[in-house]
Amino acid sequence: MDSNEQTKSVTFRADERMTYGAVNYDGSELMAVISGYDLDIRFNMRLINSLADAEAAANALADVFYEVLMEQLLAQKASFAQQPAAQTPILPKETL
Repeated sequence: MDSNEQTKSVTFRADERMTYGAVNYDGSELMAVISGYDLDIRFNMRLINSLADAEAAANALADVFYEVLMEQLLAQKASFAQQPAAQTPILPKETL
């Protein structure tokens, strides 16, 4: 940072915090949250001219969040991605 530049501070009120979330199947808990102050959600409406365009934009955003979720899942619960140990079949193999 240049010595002539000043660091700017911004203050927000508690009621200015925005939160978006996805709840679990029975609606009792949040599975994911986007929360913060000064969230700026914009869509380039010049490029979104149809329902198909809107769905494509939403799917692209979903892909971004999916990648972040998978990174966190693998980092925190690596055993989740391991293949299960080989198990002995319950039924014997058929012989021809």
